[in-house]
Amino acid sequence: MDSTQKPLTGQSVYEDVSALLRDMMSDLTEPVRLREEDLANQLGVSRTPVREALIRLESTGMVSLRPGRGALLSPVTDEEYIEWLQLREVLEGFATREAALNASQRDVERLYAIFEPFVNIDESEFSAEAYAQANVAFHKEIITLANNLLLERVWAAFGHRQTTYRRQTIKRLHRCSDSLREHLAIIDAIQRRDADLAESLAKEHVRELHVAFRKSFTGA
Repeated sequence: MDSTQKPLTGQSVYEDVSALLRDMMSDLTEPVRLREEDLANQLGVSRTPVREALIRLESTGMVSLRPGRGALLSPVTDEEYIEWLQLREVLEGFATREAALNASQRDVERLYAIFEPFVNIDESEFSAEAYAQANVAFHKEIITLANNLLLERVWAAFGHRQTTYRRQTIKRLHRCSDSLREHLAIIDAIQRRDADLAESLAKEHVRELHVAFRKSFTGA
């Protein structure tokens, strides 16, 4: 490893490669070939930990490895996104229940702060990209507050099915106002340590997105 490369662990390289590929998938419309050398150069590491990261990421479905042809990164299909929403309802229900039991007042204030820029303004004034980023930050924070390492690993492995759509789903479905209202209600339940209500609202939040997306997808 030359002087420009960072002495990172295999786990940190895995996380960096995963984050880089999630960013690439945000606007992906067709499969692209991944070159280990290019990824290694972007991250400033050697090719070996990048290769190991790609092997791990294949098990999550993020990439497919083809003997002699490298790795292929493909966009998430609408069908796959619907499947992820079905899982999210269960995962986030559990995570939000745990967050209600674990969160401090400072944690609650941090959750409110995520959406503060969007309170008391018309949906037409929303920056769709800024709100989408706030949405991703909120759900990631909920997973962290659940304080369950296995859940965090599952989310890290499969969360790309959510973030792939972070720049378009809410905007496509015209759900900014509804999404904001639902998020604030969830935070309020967490602040009141009402675990049952927090879990119910979280599940309903994902279910509403699932229903809206399925209608958009099927035209029903």
